[in-house]
Amino acid sequence: MGEQVEGYHLLDRDSVVGHIYYAMSEKALLPYETEPQVACIYCTNLLKDFLRKGLGRLMFDHMKTDLKNRPVKGIMIPATEFKEWMHYELFLKQGFKMILEHPPYRVVYFPLTQEHIEVKQRPLTYKPSQDKVEVTLFRNNFCPVSPFMYNRIKKAAQSFGDRVNLVEMDGTLMNMKRYGTLEPLINGKIRLYGPAAEEDIMKAIEDEIFELSRRH
Repeated sequence: MGEQVEGYHLLDRDSVVGHIYYAMSEKALLPYETEPQVACIYCTNLLKDFLRKGLGRLMFDHMKTDLKNRPVKGIMIPATEFKEWMHYELFLKQGFKMILEHPPYRVVYFPLTQEHIEVKQRPLTYKPSQDKVEVTLFRNNFCPVSPFMYNRIKKAAQSFGDRVNLVEMDGTLMNMKRYGTLEPLINGKIRLYGPAAEEDIMKAIEDEIFELSRRH
């Protein structure tokens, strides 16, 4: 907190009902190379009972006003094509513009003091072991989904016994720059996004086990 994570909470009396978590681009744990002084959003969410009341727009309006008082060029979001999770259309309705597409992500940008920014995706450079399927997990807590998925994927990987090699590392800025991602990897591939279902995790691992056995 205060290093790789900053943010805002929406309160209903004493209860947190919504949030926006972000970091400045110089320290953001996201797989993009971009200009300095850009606010990069990790995730935003509202509890179900508070949806469709204009509160999401309220949070972003507050963030835009707050950041205008600092030397921030604009706000960047790695939005997704998933309707249930950070869907890009929600942000386009708030004035964000598409600046980069790499499915299932659509990176959007809202200018504050600079109309355009340069951004490119970091290359994925992680090399898994060759003798068995490797599940690689990066420990981080910059979004509520991250620790939940970490434990869900770890449990699934362990259920395969010695057919799967489990590798755990810290989700640091150094590892982001070194490997190009902090997403869970299955045999060096990003096959899971956001709050993936348990059956999707099991199938992704099984598919890689089958592919490895076919090659051998």
